[in-house]
Amino acid sequence: MESSQESPQELAELVKGSCDHLPERSRMLKENGESDDVADEKLVPDDSALKTNKVVSEVKFISVDSQNGDAKIDIENLKIAFAGMSKEELMKFANDPFWIRLRWFLFISFWLLWVAMLAGAVTIIVMAPKCAAPAPLKWWEQSPLYQVFVPSFKDGEETQDGSGDLKGLQSKLDYIEDLGVKGVALSSILKVSTGGSDEAVEDFKDIDPRYGTLEEFRSLIASLKEKGLHLVLSLVPNHSSNKHPWFVKSQRNDTRYKDYYIWSSGPPIYDSEGGTPVPPNNWMSVQGGGSAWEWSEVRKAFYLHQFHVDEPDLNFANPAVIEEFKEIFKFWLDLGVSGFQLEKVEYLLEDPSRQDEAVSRLPGVTHNEYNFYSHLRTMNQPGIVDVLAEWKKVIQNNTDGTKMLSVVGSLPLDKLFDQNGSTLNTPIDLQQTNTGFYQLKNGFTASDLNKTIQKYLDRLPNNTRPTWQLSTSVSSRVASRLSYEYVDGLNMISMLLPGTPITLYGEEIGMEDAAGSGEHLARCVMSWSNATNAGFSDVVPVYHTSKNYETVNVKAQTETAGSSLSLYKELVEARSSPSIMYGTREFAVIGNNMVFAFTRIKSGNPGYLVAFNTADEEVTVSFSKLKSVPEELNVLLKSSNFNSTGIKAKLVPLSLLRRKCMPLQSFLNGHRCRAQGKIFFASLLL
Repeated sequence: MESSQESPQELAELVKGSCDHLPERSRMLKENGESDDVADEKLVPDDSALKTNKVVSEVKFISVDSQNGDAKIDIENLKIAFAGMSKEELMKFANDPFWIRLRWFLFISFWLLWVAMLAGAVTIIVMAPKCAAPAPLKWWEQSPLYQVFVPSFKDGEETQDGSGDLKGLQSKLDYIEDLGVKGVALSSILKVSTGGSDEAVEDFKDIDPRYGTLEEFRSLIASLKEKGLHLVLSLVPNHSSNKHPWFVKSQRNDTRYKDYYIWSSGPPIYDSEGGTPVPPNNWMSVQGGGSAWEWSEVRKAFYLHQFHVDEPDLNFANPAVIEEFKEIFKFWLDLGVSGFQLEKVEYLLEDPSRQDEAVSRLPGVTHNEYNFYSHLRTMNQPGIVDVLAEWKKVIQNNTDGTKMLSVVGSLPLDKLFDQNGSTLNTPIDLQQTNTGFYQLKNGFTASDLNKTIQKYLDRLPNNTRPTWQLSTSVSSRVASRLSYEYVDGLNMISMLLPGTPITLYGEEIGMEDAAGSGEHLARCVMSWSNATNAGFSDVVPVYHTSKNYETVNVKAQTETAGSSLSLYKELVEARSSPSIMYGTREFAVIGNNMVFAFTRIKSGNPGYLVAFNTADEEVTVSFSKLKSVPEELNVLLKSSNFNSTGIKAKLVPLSLLRRKCMPLQSFLNGHRCRAQGKIFFASLLL
């Protein structure tokens, strides 16, 4: 500063306070022979100050004006940096055992902590809750069930008699395996009474001689297992033959067997004219009409037969009868059977009060006809589900978990669940009902198809697996009931909807009904070729050939690319997709009620769009009603009668599903698709 603002006294005090140590320093320098000028010019810290990192003051006296004696005093803080240790000193510490141990401790601690953190991260990843994986599907859920009516499948005897048998079935296992299915359901092959109906079983533990022997059955089972196929055996537990040993003994009032069947109780009532016994109530026979009661002169009582007179109803209110069938199931399971298909289970129990049936009031029927009554006392009685549950326990406990129990008939599905609709221990695995596609009539619309499917799905209780069947051996085949043009399309729908398809033999190629007349025309012999008798037998078959066997047969379709048979095989393989096994569904009716479409989609997997044109004309449609349908689609499968303008359908193996095949950029905007005949149908990869 040029001039001091302090008074001379204040300045003097300041200089004195800052420089009190100078006289002593000057004295010390003089004693050492050094000049005072050094001290007067600058104060420097000594070595002890350096070593102790002390902060010292530096005072400078600068003469400014010699006339008035003013002085500029500059007092600064001097910060001394730590000079550090020498190399020798550092090495001395580095080799000290204490510091060596400390360094190792820190090194090991670091890596232990790192490993612990890594292990913790892995544990969190492994143990963290995950989205539950879909439950693995059983073989009967993954695959269609191929239904075989044994007498019409293949005559395999050396001396052929025109009737199918176990040897004939065994000779065609390669064909069944090539279809890709996992299970074969046989019509009943149990021993029946000579001259009786096919359901008048005389022995529930033996094979009927018309089909073979138990040894031949064992051979068939062995061949099936070699090919990875499962066999499901059909039987009717409701009744037996009147020649069955149980009935013979029951008719004689044998103590053990007297209650094995349904007998009228109390003394008989006779009519007023000639002393003829009168049935105990108005229950009617399902087949043939007339009373369901038949008089036994041996026992002097009526026995119940809801079907043929030679088929007396068993008494499942008797626990001993239930136990008898447990032993029957065990017998066949031990032989290698993979499951059972039970028929007519809705008739297992009757109203114990034996009261008359109420009148149904249906128009056009009379009092001696079955449909005149409601049958609330002879069908679907409480307790049937309990019987089935006992049988299923035997099937589950006696196997490795791969066996199944299905029923065929109209057993109400809601009886299999509690009042809240939740699954109990469901007593069956599959139920085959005569609903769905049976209701469609020739010329049906897309809306008809949609309502038929939705109505069936909506009435199913939760967790009930749907089943889809186009035809049965007691109905008419699709190619005859509707048209051959519908076969591929309906096969696609049944195979790609959620549930288990059940394919009657021959539906994979589009067989028509038998050429003859009478009942059960669907039981025509399998059309293996266009040779005499359709390649079924060297002699005239017991059952007639199909009407279209000369053009529609296995040999012809095996040799033709894009045939119904090849499409069926592709559909079976396509079912392995997670979108079909587990995916959601969405339906739409578009194109002025001409096109029915639906999607099957599971996130992270290729999806499917199925389109079905029910019209007999070219239509232009948009699929904008359906969610998640992209602007580019790849044609994966097509019906054999598929034709289009500007679209070339390309069949691709499943290994190529994720590749682009044939883009259909304009499809969503209304591409023109034309079908030959009645159907445009294609399964499109999303």
